[in-house]
Amino acid sequence: GLGDLALRFEETKARLAAEGLFDPARRRPLPPRPATVAVVTSLSGAVLQDVRRVLERRWPVTRLLVSACRVQGDGAAETIVAALDRLARYGEACRAAGDPDDAPAVVIVARGGGSLEDLWSFNDERVVRAVAAHPVPVVTGVGHETDVTLVDFAADLRAPTPSAAAELVVPDRAEVVAGIAVRRRRLDAAAAGELGALARRVAAEQRALEGLRPESRLAASRERVGYLLDRATGAGVGRLAGWRRVAERAAEG
Repeated sequence: GLGDLALRFEETKARLAAEGLFDPARRRPLPPRPATVAVVTSLSGAVLQDVRRVLERRWPVTRLLVSACRVQGDGAAETIVAALDRLARYGEACRAAGDPDDAPAVVIVARGGGSLEDLWSFNDERVVRAVAAHPVPVVTGVGHETDVTLVDFAADLRAPTPSAAAELVVPDRAEVVAGIAVRRRRLDAAAAGELGALARRVAAEQRALEGLRPESRLAASRERVGYLLDRATGAGVGRLAGWRRVAERAAEG
């Protein structure tokens, strides 16, 4: 029963961990804004609709690609492996055809909650190896928060629920729009400051150029000549008056 399953779980976990499949250094970062997100799950459950709603709310420009599989019962593990393999081959074909945006940038492996027996397909060694070997990052959202499966250790990121997995693979458009608005205001302020500085430089150069124009230089010379003539006239009048006073005193003596 449950004791046998728990023992198998720990034995398989220890063996795969010894091979390095669960090494944190193997985990890859998720793409910041994936053009295509793939989901490996059942078509009949509520998980697919939950993931779709989250993606449409947070980042509606993302394309959703579904690779269907069984998520419970005999033969489910084989269908999960096949679904991952289909996505790997599809992505390779898209990149070879020059359509990289159509290839999945990240894959969600998802299933709703259940008992240990219900989730056992995600503890299957074949599924764990397929997740670890997948060519693009894999996020698992299997079960509820307290459920842990072996694929969680092999995945690049574990989410507590399928909906949480969908939230982790795409950005929030509201945050992105707000960030763009902040950067736009900063850019506008920087552009205004740069334009103001350029305008001041142009005005200074214009004043300097006007000073070099012949008519401007002639006007400045006339003004200076007039100033010097006034000073000379004043000095001459002052000297003449002084001589006159000296002559008058000599005549009186």
